[in-house]
Amino acid sequence: MLDKIMEMAGGDALKQITDHAGVTPEQAKEMLPMAQESIQEGLTSQLTSGNTEGLLGMFNSVGSGGLANNGMFGNIKNLFMQKIMGKMGLPSSVAGIAAGAGMGSMIGSITGMLKSDGDNDDISTDNIMSVLGGGGAAGMLGKLAGNAGGALGGLKDAASGLAGGAAEGAGGLKDAAGKLGGMLGK
Repeated sequence: MLDKIMEMAGGDALKQITDHAGVTPEQAKEMLPMAQESIQEGLTSQLTSGNTEGLLGMFNSVGSGGLANNGMFGNIKNLFMQKIMGKMGLPSSVAGIAAGAGMGSMIGSITGMLKSDGDNDDISTDNIMSVLGGGGAAGMLGKLAGNAGGALGGLKDAASGLAGGAAEGAGGLKDAAGKLGGMLGK
């Protein structure tokens, strides 16, 4: 599903990157797969740690001017910047501007899709799982994490099990992370 989101968001991201970072359209286009990897790694990391509130906070900070100050967004942007510098050899000043402009545009597009998926303009964990993982993702993640009551409770239970050393919770959490990676196109 993330592949489809990236196709839809890619045009605006390319424009933002070229306009703000001063790179060629070809260079900007080369950055898009790195952006997708960064988003996937960042979201998977947060879901496997049970930080759904952090995800909600990031998506809900778009449009209110708070995205630039959001720690989760900063982590994803930094992943993207490191990939740009490592794979393309661009200096940190250019990579940082490209990562900020491109990632801001992409997270903004994903947020728009999350808002349009719900009954109102609020973003919920159900919206996130529906848009990023498809209709059956929430139930599947919940079962993998050991709680048929839903993904949110299941991920929190699995994260608690991992913190407490429960092998079953940790195994379910790793399985859920692997399945999420597959759903997001990796």
